[in-house]
Amino acid sequence: MKRLLTLILILTVNNLAGQEIKKINSERSTIGYTGNHYLHKWSADNTNISGLIQLDEKSILNIGIVAKVTDFKSGNSSLDSNSFRALEALKFPNIVFKSTEIKEINGKININGLIEFHGIEEIIKLEADLIQIDGFTNLTGEFSLSLTDFLIDLPSLLLRKIDDEISIKFDIFY
Repeated sequence: MKRLLTLILILTVNNLAGQEIKKINSERSTIGYTGNHYLHKWSADNTNISGLIQLDEKSILNIGIVAKVTDFKSGNSSLDSNSFRALEALKFPNIVFKSTEIKEINGKININGLIEFHGIEEIIKLEADLIQIDGFTNLTGEFSLSLTDFLIDLPSLLLRKIDDEISIKFDIFY
């Protein structure tokens, strides 16, 4: 609940006349990542996302999302435990995204924002598709992050570190 109230404050900085704030549908939304090591790939998904989307006549004005690091599950408890340790999930429990600019160009949604991960805030730019599914609006896309940009020590397996870049895929419903 505290995360949700923080997002409300973030999104209400602008004048709200004629605007609407929608809560992200946590039951349908997912954020997942895929990583790579020369021996294998792995992935994990988070289906417990909190967030708000500020709209003006159906255009997206602002997005705020919070995901707990420990809610990313791979289906392998040992892998999850090692990931939580590498990401220092007890010290840095949340990943927070706040949009700074959103534009629709040629049917795509271009989103600039700040992501706070592992105690570091970085500017990111991503592109998303916006579609209607079963009465919901779905914002979907993919982008990559460098783990070392967030000062994460890359874990090793058989004396070889994992790849620095991870791929993030999101399906946000509201």
